[in-house]
Amino acid sequence: MPPLEKKYFAGMHGRKMKKDKKALMVSSHDISLDGDYIKWMCDIKQRFRAAQIKTAVKVNSEQLLFNWQLGRDLVLRRAEEKWGSGIVEQLSLDLQNEFPQAKGFSTTNLWYMKKWYLFYGSNPQKLQQAAAVFEAAKSAVKLHQIGADIREDAGKLQQLVGEIK
Repeated sequence: MPPLEKKYFAGMHGRKMKKDKKALMVSSHDISLDGDYIKWMCDIKQRFRAAQIKTAVKVNSEQLLFNWQLGRDLVLRRAEEKWGSGIVEQLSLDLQNEFPQAKGFSTTNLWYMKKWYLFYGSNPQKLQQAAAVFEAAKSAVKLHQIGADIREDAGKLQQLVGEIK
């Protein structure tokens, strides 16, 4: 395998290959990699990373909504008045038992969810301001991550195109 292809495939996976490992490459002799293929591969990687970021943001948004709703439920149902002072601890145990792989159902977290709702639920304007700050921060982080990925891929692309020439 020519040096370019070894270097390209090692770098493509974002990790260095051990000397005893072979590069990932089709064993056919009917393949030739050129600059167009490398650009396409960089585009695919960029789109995949962007999809990963969007997925994480959506998952986190849904988790925040769930936590908000659970805090709201504790407040609106007047859980402690209705079921007793230990209801938050019981709810924590029941949720942890039902969803053993999930994190975030500790008694302390449930109390935080309730406090979060009480703080923002009593003033919708505070919630709108917090949501705007959250969206701005989320966009800034996302843009920073994407910018770093683009700079990294552009540097690799320039290096690879130089080697092809």
